[in-house]
Amino acid sequence: MTTLNTPTTLINTLSYFKNPDATIPTAIIEACCTSGRTYQSYKRGGTLEAKERFREEATCGFFWLFGVKGFNKIGDFIGKKIFKLEYLDTDVGKDALRNPFYNVAQDVKNKTAFFKFGKIFASVVLATGLLGFVVPIVNHAITQRALKERNEKENKSQNAQFTLDEFMQNITNTSKEQSFKGSGGLMEGIMKLSYNLENNNIARLISTDAGMIAGRVANSRHPAEAFEYLFRDLCSIYFYNFATYNIVSFLNKICNKTNIHPKAIEKTCEFLKGVNMTGNEVLNSLNAKPDKLFEQFTDKETYLLDEFVNKLRTLGVNNSELENKAARMSTLQPLFEGKSILSKAQLKDVFTDSISANNPEFLRDAINEATYGRALDETKFVSAKECQKIRETLDSFIKEIAKKAGDGKISDYVKNTPIAKGAYGKTALFHLAGMAVSAFGLAILIPKLQIYLSQKRYGKKSFEDIAQGNKNDGKVPS
Repeated sequence: MTTLNTPTTLINTLSYFKNPDATIPTAIIEACCTSGRTYQSYKRGGTLEAKERFREEATCGFFWLFGVKGFNKIGDFIGKKIFKLEYLDTDVGKDALRNPFYNVAQDVKNKTAFFKFGKIFASVVLATGLLGFVVPIVNHAITQRALKERNEKENKSQNAQFTLDEFMQNITNTSKEQSFKGSGGLMEGIMKLSYNLENNNIARLISTDAGMIAGRVANSRHPAEAFEYLFRDLCSIYFYNFATYNIVSFLNKICNKTNIHPKAIEKTCEFLKGVNMTGNEVLNSLNAKPDKLFEQFTDKETYLLDEFVNKLRTLGVNNSELENKAARMSTLQPLFEGKSILSKAQLKDVFTDSISANNPEFLRDAINEATYGRALDETKFVSAKECQKIRETLDSFIKEIAKKAGDGKISDYVKNTPIAKGAYGKTALFHLAGMAVSAFGLAILIPKLQIYLSQKRYGKKSFEDIAQGNKNDGKVPS
């Protein structure tokens, strides 16, 4: 009989929900959004509008969340099987500390980079085409057919039935009405754009939103509907992509809690159990300033390890302990173009005598866990800025614990106090609060404002007026 390891399950669950690339948290918000918007539509237009809204939200939600990823995977399959491209799983992102694509041969690098850009661009175009043009046209056609069938029953007259020819003519007319205008530097730009569209969930979703909004507005049956689409979808971008994070950050700030990754909480608590210092001694250690010698190494953002050692010796400093610490610190990232490298922030740690800076292995493992193993994967890219942000949360979290430990041994305090449990609980609570705000904004606030502002601008209209494109002249009194 298997038993559920509750702490591990909780950590993994929270870790998943913190992952910006995770789709389930967004899917949960999308489900609330679909339910709320369907209900608000029912209140205005009855079953007819509710059915159209449900079809639209459910279908678009699926393609919005999984469309680009799905088409992208098909592109990967084609690239590997047909074009024999071996490095499609290697990230093309780079900065001063990481360059996973460096070891790929130049001719293969160019082919792979352009193929990656092509497949992700095609994925975005296909997804936005479905969301912005195909889905609205089909959805409106279904509603139009329902209206015709109902009118037939009411009037007992013969009306033209919806046919495939009519549907194709609708698409043709729509396409005729729409028009879109849209060196090493070029390669860098292509690689950067490809990386963000392929690996950044927010960039991927917003890129899909742009085409979806354009298509929905272009295919609107009434000016009021175009306005509602534009207002609703633009406002939704914030609640889908940023509201949860902002709420979590706000709650952490007012509660004086570090916004630390669940996996990093676990690693930090394990580390502190072996620290034989009082809480106040730990605080003093973390407040330590770097040695003045560090000022000699602030002239650039990165130093190769060999370059650092040579300069150190040129300055007349022969310190094997310092050189060893620098070598250990350089393992926080894979080799850069075949050589060990250090950032300015890491060099500051090398010259600082604090409990965290003196333990590069702790920093390396915690950052790697908080980046889901990407920080040490030579085929993946994680920005130096992101890693440094995680590194700073480690010190901040340790300070929180040290203040509570006071004159007592911090190791005893961590062993005898459910610190991790409390931190996990707050993390879960804050994240749920953030998701609740996102769901409220998408499911209730935006639909209500959308209808209210639409009525203010275009007058009070029934859904049937909108669905049948009865524009009239200007406003209709409510």
